Amino acid sequence: MGFEEIAKVELSYDQIQEIAKAVTENVSKKPRVLWEVTGRVILVVFVILGIPGVITGWNIRSSLHGFEQSTTNKIGSDFKLLNENSSNQIVRAYSDITNVVAAKFELFTQQASNKIASTYSLVTNQITEQFQTPKIKQIVETVARGEAKTILEGEVQPAVKSFKEDALFIRTIARAQAYDFKAYQRLLEIGTQTNEDAKLANQIVAEIDRVLERNRPEILGQRKYETFVGTNIYGGPFTSDELALGFSSVEQDRFSVNREGFVNTVRDLKQPLFLPLLVEFFTNETDLVVADRLTMAISDLAKEDFHPHDFERIQTWWRTHENEYTKWPSSELVQGINEINYGDFSDAAKTYQQILKIDPSADMTRAFAIGSCLNIGETNRAQELAKGFKESNARWAKWANALTELQTGSISNATVQFVDLTKNNPTMNALPKEGDLFWRKIDWQLFNKLSSTQKPSP
Repeated sequence: MGFEEIAKVELSYDQIQEIAKAVTENVSKKPRVLWEVTGRVILVVFVILGIPGVITGWNIRSSLHGFEQSTTNKIGSDFKLLNENSSNQIVRAYSDITNVVAAKFELFTQQASNKIASTYSLVTNQITEQFQTPKIKQIVETVARGEAKTILEGEVQPAVKSFKEDALFIRTIARAQAYDFKAYQRLLEIGTQTNEDAKLANQIVAEIDRVLERNRPEILGQRKYETFVGTNIYGGPFTSDELALGFSSVEQDRFSVNREGFVNTVRDLKQPLFLPLLVEFFTNETDLVVADRLTMAISDLAKEDFHPHDFERIQTWWRTHENEYTKWPSSELVQGINEINYGDFSDAAKTYQQILKIDPSADMTRAFAIGSCLNIGETNRAQELAKGFKESNARWAKWANALTELQTGSISNATVQFVDLTKNNPTMNALPKEGDLFWRKIDWQLFNKLSSTQKPSP
């Protein structure tokens, strides 16, 4: 049954008003729901989109207001018509009103959705474009770097630093136990601190010291100095000036065994003039065993009881007593050798005699002084110098005697003596060399003949 079949009914004004009220309340339910939903949408849009969202929300609110106003007017108009027509038209009018409201509501919903979507797209595009600008990129990168730096400095770097310090400490211990003197000194420094590594550092140093002390007896510490020329080896005895001349080269010797032997040999000489050289040697030494031998030599000359762990104490002692000791004149010895090589025998004679005033036991220097005097005709002075050899039967005294005979005319006898020296002391400095001005008087024919047939003396 359709609405057309409803019987015509006449309604009073009050009845029409009641029906209008009921319909109005029924229709108004949808706009109220719409207001509630729209209010929430506007709030969300504002949170997400900011000011553009407010604009969109305001547009939606205006649309709703217009919708409510037009709907109310329409209802009033239509119900006015109902009041004038028959009751059978109520149903039809009610249906028309309902359809109009639904259509307008659907249209509004579509418009609101379109506006929200359009605004969201606009703002999203604007945000995307802004993040592509150099300024925004720079801000983002700066913030990212700042966060990374904070993490790095606050968490990563301290952990890495602690790990490196622990690794370095362990490495220092290993090097010290392998007799690295610089690592040993570093443990001494750590032992004076108050951190947790200090105790272990002192324990390691104490253990190393016990080992060194056990090795200090003379029988275990008597490696001796040796010189090499080709396959020829000379193990001493050495004169004081030979040892003084050897300091600079031995300090640079990469074999610690050679340095240890040299220090032991110097110590046996007990030459106070070597104390400054020994302290300098000790200061620059890198091997702990050699440093221990140096402290033994320094102790003998300084009348103290020094050990490698007394490094700072030795330095302090030396600063206090340095002026009490004369340093062996090594640079003057090198100067004299250069003067001889240049044929400046007069200056060489003076230089060597100055050295002998400081160290009369320097037999090599004495022999060179005699040779210089002979070359400038000072035979009497040469004879005086010859009386002062510390070892009158040693090789430098023999060298000076052979040179004296060569310069005074005993050519053959002097040549034979130099052949003997060359064969028995092949590592000796200043042996005859053919073509050298200093050896121009030697009978080189005899020298070469004897050198090829004569065997070394037993």
